[in-house]
Amino acid sequence: MDDDDGHWLAGTIYFNSKDPRILVPKKLGFGLGRTLNLGHPVSWLIVAIPFVIMLITAVTRTR
Repeated sequence: MDDDDGHWLAGTIYFNSKDPRILVPKKLGFGLGRTLNLGHPVSWLIVAIPFVIMLITAVTRTR
């Protein structure tokens, strides 16, 4: 896939809507692993679900 610098913000955040991968190899050497392709809609679900769970938990505990 096209991993040129234009798809990376500060070398850590990857956004390429034409790349079908959800997880891409990290660009910078801050350890092994992968990062989310924020151009893929599924990655936004992966990011949003924990926040929705925390919001639901906070709302139900205050009642």
